[in-house]
Amino acid sequence: MSELDELPPRSRAAVLLAMGLPTEEIGPLVGASGRTVRRWRQRPEMRADICKVRLRLLDGFVKSFQTEEAR
Repeated sequence: MSELDELPPRSRAAVLLAMGLPTEEIGPLVGASGRTVRRWRQRPEMRADICKVRLRLLDGFVKSFQTEEAR
């Protein structure tokens, strides 16, 4: 079981949306329909969560890139 599986459905959806997965694929993964995920995506709080996840992903990438360059 991954850390992602431990998150509530909307949080998992935010992570998967930030990673670029289509709503129709995300729905079954979080126990909702693609239509529900699309509605969630339109909410301001979900948009903010998606932005936060994207920033964390980018930050992790930059740190790993800097670590590789330091070697």
